[in-house]
Amino acid sequence: MRPRALRWAARSLFVAMVAAGVAGVAASVVAADSPRVIVGKIEGAINPITARYVERVLDGAERDGIAAAVIFVIDTPGGLIDSTYRITGRFLNARVPVVTYVGPAGARAASAGAFITLAGHVAAMAPTTNLGAAHPVDSSGGDIQGDLRLKAENDAVARIRGIAEARGRNAAWAEDAVRKSVSIGVEEAVRINVVDLAASDLGDLVAKLDGRKVRLPQGEVTIRTAGAALEQDGPNPLEALLHLVVDPQIAVLLFTLGTYGLIFELQSPGLIFPGIVGVIAIVLALFAFGTLDANATGIALMVFALALFALEIKVASHGLLTAGALIALVIGTIVVFPPIPTFPGPRASVDPVVIATIVGVSALFFGIAARAAIGFRALPVHSGSALLVGAVGTVKRDLAPSGIVRVADDDWTAVSESGSLPAGARVRVRRVDSVRLYVEPESDSGGKGS
Repeated sequence: MRPRALRWAARSLFVAMVAAGVAGVAASVVAADSPRVIVGKIEGAINPITARYVERVLDGAERDGIAAAVIFVIDTPGGLIDSTYRITGRFLNARVPVVTYVGPAGARAASAGAFITLAGHVAAMAPTTNLGAAHPVDSSGGDIQGDLRLKAENDAVARIRGIAEARGRNAAWAEDAVRKSVSIGVEEAVRINVVDLAASDLGDLVAKLDGRKVRLPQGEVTIRTAGAALEQDGPNPLEALLHLVVDPQIAVLLFTLGTYGLIFELQSPGLIFPGIVGVIAIVLALFAFGTLDANATGIALMVFALALFALEIKVASHGLLTAGALIALVIGTIVVFPPIPTFPGPRASVDPVVIATIVGVSALFFGIAARAAIGFRALPVHSGSALLVGAVGTVKRDLAPSGIVRVADDDWTAVSESGSLPAGARVRVRRVDSVRLYVEPESDSGGKGS
């Protein structure tokens, strides 16, 4: 009976294990076949980091080949034209359905955001959102003047009309968004075919996407999102940091802060921390300058200005170096980012307030440092053997009148100015001549401290 019971138990265990394995494989197959929707975010200023992030998300979705759609939730005030065109071009050539969703409630897709929203295979808006105001401006936020205005405006119109027509949307409104800076709310946008639908949230949007047909480069496909799982794929920490750094105001401030740190480290070697902070800040600033195509002349002037500030601490120029540094710093921060067409939104040039702050803080900081350096230079310098004057020592070899004394833990050749002195006598140094000490008995020094 016992062997039979053991065989029965073993057989039952084997059957259970096989059943569990089959169930696991079946669950994996079901999970692999179930629809999945990737959700990305386009927030804040549109810049090259935004474009890189969008490309990363779409590249991953196309490579995996199992995403029913990629939804980009949009809330942006605008940004750089080149980065905007790079994103819309990627959307137009995507091999997976791209859904642009202006949300959540209260969000906006202004200027550059209008181009990006219209470029989606399906465009949607949340309640109380708006879209539009896409007229190009210059990098300081003002109107473009002269022939450049006409060129930038016509180029933007051609782009947005092409995007709207490619997606079967209202091209006339798209042109007005550029030429007249018109904006539109969700209800009217749906009514006049600017966007495809309104959705209260992501769940509502996913439900409304199911069954819609879109045209991809490989042909027409039907979006299947019934029961789809949402997979968030927002910017990673590095992308979020770089998106913050790639801003003209932040880049210039980081460069200035980094230079201060390096000057601190060079003035006081061994502090380490200011040097580390300085190097990191300057590397990030240089990355931002390169990403934003900063003007090399502006960068050179900024470096020159900070070099002059550092020299002011070492050289008594009576303020001439500081004045030159301030002039170079102002000109450098003005020209570091050239005036280029952009969409309304965060400045693509250095704000005058930032320039004034940097100049003021630099003038104050280096003015105080220079005064301190001048004060130190005015102090008498004592170094080497001169520091031994007044020191007390012991005679090691009889002074008759010359011999050896031990002062400050070293043996010195000494001459007694008060006659012979025996070994062991206490003496005080009166003066130093090269490496020879002239001493007197300690008792003859008037009782001064030892």
